[in-house]
Amino acid sequence: MRIDELRVFNYRRFVDRAFTFAERFTLLIGANGAGKTAVVDALTISLGAALMAVPTAPTRPIHRQEVRRTYRQAGETVHLVEHNPTRVMAWGSVDDHQIEWSRELKSTKLRTTRQHARPVRRAMADLIDRCAEDNDTVLPCIGYYGTGRLWAEQRLSAGGLDPGKPKPRYAGYRNCLTPTSSARHLVAWVKRLALIQAQRGKRLETLQAVYAAIVGCVEDAVDAAFDFAEDDIVIEFSDASRFPFFLLSDGQRSMAATAADIAMRCAQLNPHLNGQALTETPGVVLIDEIDLHLHPRWQRRVVEDLCRTFPRVQFIATTHSPFIIQSIHRNAVVDLDREENEFIPYEERSIEDISEELMGVDQPQRSQRFLKMVEAAEQYYRAIENGGAESDATQMDILQAKLDHLEEPFADNPAYVALLRLRRLSKGL
Repeated sequence: MRIDELRVFNYRRFVDRAFTFAERFTLLIGANGAGKTAVVDALTISLGAALMAVPTAPTRPIHRQEVRRTYRQAGETVHLVEHNPTRVMAWGSVDDHQIEWSRELKSTKLRTTRQHARPVRRAMADLIDRCAEDNDTVLPCIGYYGTGRLWAEQRLSAGGLDPGKPKPRYAGYRNCLTPTSSARHLVAWVKRLALIQAQRGKRLETLQAVYAAIVGCVEDAVDAAFDFAEDDIVIEFSDASRFPFFLLSDGQRSMAATAADIAMRCAQLNPHLNGQALTETPGVVLIDEIDLHLHPRWQRRVVEDLCRTFPRVQFIATTHSPFIIQSIHRNAVVDLDREENEFIPYEERSIEDISEELMGVDQPQRSQRFLKMVEAAEQYYRAIENGGAESDATQMDILQAKLDHLEEPFADNPAYVALLRLRRLSKGL
């Protein structure tokens, strides 16, 4: 499964905007309010249309609050205008068949339409039907990991994921478009497999694949396994330290949970692939703010780690990190601050160039405090040159007060203040 293009009409802040996605990894960037999360949410609407064919799987309608709104002044009154219809269109493939589909909200009083979602719904229904007769049918993985994935934890009972009961393969789609964390489900599922492995005395390749996903995507991790004494997944690091899952740092836990959840879904959807479920399962995974809680050193490798661990999954992610932008190789960066929907190569640009040219940061090689010091010094010297001993008493008082004001924010830097005052004293001020 893959989404090649998305087009939205009257959706959130967009009047009419199209987006093209790379086959492997697309990074959405832009200032706060540019619409990065809105694009990801629109993608969940398109993916939710595919899941209409899956029993108990989530669907995703267009919500009323997602209709584009404007406000107009009429005398002393402000009127709210809702622009209809709101439409989300997608082009892509399911089981290597190219299709297009859409969903529309014609009025906030009506439900989201379903008729134009039939192509993707039928394609997924065909896959689900084939699963019942053909164990070799491969189901695509679908996942959405929002900014609340670390702290907005689902209850273990949510979705009925009782780890002690056998489930149909399509159970791997349960809660897949819910942007909150499913860490408890993950740990319960891993524990069940670990118990089966211990009982049989035989290595389970599915379980090892999940461990491999954690090790492959968590910086400095060398091993992962379920520890019955801790009653938790325990990760070992290159410095020989060992930590249970829920005692990891925010960044470690966030990435471990995301990678392991994708791996778990791949294994549930395609159990016949055993240890190859991670490398042979296609799909679409959305990650909002992929740099969440990650150290810059880790940010530079997280994209490569995910693509290596899940080589057939299409990732679409958002970020504010220049380190992640720089790490995108042979893939795509889409800047929502630009009107043109074009892929921008930045893998050969410096962090300073990306920060300044793409993200609008003035002189990123210098601190904001340094820039303020330079600006204050320029105003200071300009004031001295424009004033002087010939000024009257009132003008002198004003000038001295201005110089005092410019010195004040940098009182903790005596060398800087002394340099300013030497120039001031040379002018008799």
